[in-house]
Amino acid sequence: MNSTTVHEYRTYTITPGQLDVYLGLAETKVRPIRGDRYGRLVAFWTSEFGVLNQVHHIWEYASIDERQAQRRALALNADWCDQFLAGAWPTMQSQEVRFMFAQAALKAPAQPAQLWERRIYRCPAGHFTALAKAVEARPRHPGSTLFGVWISESPQPNEIVEIVAYQSLADRLADATTTASQRDWSR
Repeated sequence: MNSTTVHEYRTYTITPGQLDVYLGLAETKVRPIRGDRYGRLVAFWTSEFGVLNQVHHIWEYASIDERQAQRRALALNADWCDQFLAGAWPTMQSQEVRFMFAQAALKAPAQPAQLWERRIYRCPAGHFTALAKAVEARPRHPGSTLFGVWISESPQPNEIVEIVAYQSLADRLADATTTASQRDWSR
């Protein structure tokens, strides 16, 4: 991964009752049609806590220019438009797109994770590099894997995005922000 690699983090809020429809289309159409020809899929999950009926996915591109070119090419792909978008678009209430630059290589958990958590930290302009390093060094529970730390470019600059994979809900609860190590770190 080089410094120009961009990750596009997309969050779709799906109409209640339509999540299975969207996921069925994603499973049977997205990978067969897109493969890695229009960006590389590095993460895909749904939310069970917080805002429900959301689908999260992260796509990797060599640069923002490549991302633009790949998205234009995908929009011209008739199979994508007719087989996926025609059915998926009606299930969506809203979309959110975030452009991020990874601060280290992404690390998949050794075992399939049961829970993924996204944290977003906001910081004053000019301090995002130091905060990204601090977030990367944050103490974590042994049952967790730091998947990635990014500096967010848009829609809101000066944000650090951290995604952590946990083996279980108990591991996540043991990694609470109220633990002594987390309180010390945040100070």
